[in-house]
Amino acid sequence: MSDNNNDNDNKKQPAKDNIVSLDSIRAQKQTVKKDPPTAAQMPLEAQGLEKPAPAINLPPVTKYFLAAIIGVHLFITIILSKEAMEWAYVHLGFIPARFSGAAPFEPLALLTPITHMFIHGSWIHIGMNTVMMAAFGTGIERWLGGKKMMAVFFISGLIGIALQFALSPASFSPVIGASGGLSGLFAAAIIMFNKLNGSFNSKYGIWPIIGVVLATYFIFGFIGSPDGNVVAWAAHIGGFLGGFIALKLLKISFK
Repeated sequence: MSDNNNDNDNKKQPAKDNIVSLDSIRAQKQTVKKDPPTAAQMPLEAQGLEKPAPAINLPPVTKYFLAAIIGVHLFITIILSKEAMEWAYVHLGFIPARFSGAAPFEPLALLTPITHMFIHGSWIHIGMNTVMMAAFGTGIERWLGGKKMMAVFFISGLIGIALQFALSPASFSPVIGASGGLSGLFAAAIIMFNKLNGSFNSKYGIWPIIGVVLATYFIFGFIGSPDGNVVAWAAHIGGFLGGFIALKLLKISFK
């Protein structure tokens, strides 16, 4: 009988372990206020420190463009069949003969002055252009902004392909690669360095470096590229000169 009464008493009385008093809650809050977070718990900005920069710190437009051309090359070389890959090179590359009447014209050819810039012939080809875009695109984007950087790129690429067409209008060989636009970014980089730190403030200004670049393009036009392909030297030269024209069109001072 006594055991049953004790059980009933226990049921009537709530367990003290399950009750949290208001005083204990206040005490916990005061403890938190008295113990601020340690330096290790604080964000870097609150400590007066900066987050470490990523190993490859590319501005956004340059980064997206690189992702686009690398993605296109991966798709063409890995996903597509051999026949589809050949179709892409022939129909998305720029063939001068289609615009001169030496070859049948196709409506899709109207896109090739742009699409040819996104297609590359080998891993060496796209590797070299990726390095150039990372270097020159980054500098020009930080100088002029992403929109103007891409304007310089596309204007230069179009001028480059126009000169290639003017010098070999009956050619059936597809012209592919971003080199014309990248050559324009190279030209813009020369102006940028000269404006920022007077890199070419000699007696002859920027003309010696322009002469060296043009001579280099001529040489590669005769000996070919490292991967054994023919270099569209006229597109490179046109793109390089187009870079200066693009800056003028964008009203960027050379001084």
